[in-house]
Amino acid sequence: MLGVVWVLAVAALAFGSAGIVAGMAHLPGTPARAELTWAGDSAVRPSLDAAAVDLAGIADAVATLGELGRTALTAMVSRDEATLAAATDQGSVLALGIAAESSALRTRLRGLPGLGPHQELRISAAALAQHAVLVGALDATDDLSSAWARLAAGSLAAARLTALLEGHDPATAAGAEFGRSARYPEALVAIDGALVMLDDATALRDQLANTTDVAILDEWIKRNRTYDEALRHLYELLGASSGRVTPEIRTAIAAEKAARSNLPPDTRGLVVIMAEIARGGLNQAVIAIEQARGRLALALEDATATPPP
Repeated sequence: MLGVVWVLAVAALAFGSAGIVAGMAHLPGTPARAELTWAGDSAVRPSLDAAAVDLAGIADAVATLGELGRTALTAMVSRDEATLAAATDQGSVLALGIAAESSALRTRLRGLPGLGPHQELRISAAALAQHAVLVGALDATDDLSSAWARLAAGSLAAARLTALLEGHDPATAAGAEFGRSARYPEALVAIDGALVMLDDATALRDQLANTTDVAILDEWIKRNRTYDEALRHLYELLGASSGRVTPEIRTAIAAEKAARSNLPPDTRGLVVIMAEIARGGLNQAVIAIEQARGRLALALEDATATPPP
């Protein structure tokens, strides 16, 4: 009889130990023990769902930014400076908005209740995974505004510079034509216009210098300015001398001839370079935006595919 009692006692202990082991195998944060993280999941689930909606809005804004980039690229190819300026301005505002919304959403996600040391004891693995996906997706928007501003500004500067390069030589040629006809006041006005174009080109050159090698452009501006100033000085002296050739005029004629000999043959090569710089900058911006949009789309799929239980 005592033996039977002993066997029953051992069996009871064995079943009790098995229950303890089974209970310990079902850790908090797993579907097997969902009741242990129910309170934490209930606290963060509305915020995670709202964050997914906000992230979708950011993704839509990034897609719109990509459309503006393509519009700017088309305008660059067609030399539509007004459309290019409008698209880049809208894109700059939109990119800044994307950065601000991303920063605010990242702050909200990092401040959710229950996060911190031993968070897996309070929040389920599914909810933590969704949170990680949402936070990681925001990395796609980092530096998007600065990249757009830098590349779009450089592209617009290059486009405007291209127009100046194409307009300068005809303005100088018109001044020379007036001078050969002894119409010196009109010649000075035309040459002054060409010099203003060079001033504008110098300002745009300073914008491009941050991202582009401007050595060739510097040399072009320098040589054309030397010639324009020499030609202007000559016509100014001729206008004041009433047609009499003075030693000072002879010196001015020699200076004009020397400056003319140093002029580039034409601006076609430089125009092509500037156009390629502008197009390349916009291409880089559009590629970066499309990459960000793709990352956000994948993150949204992951964040909504496995919602927390």
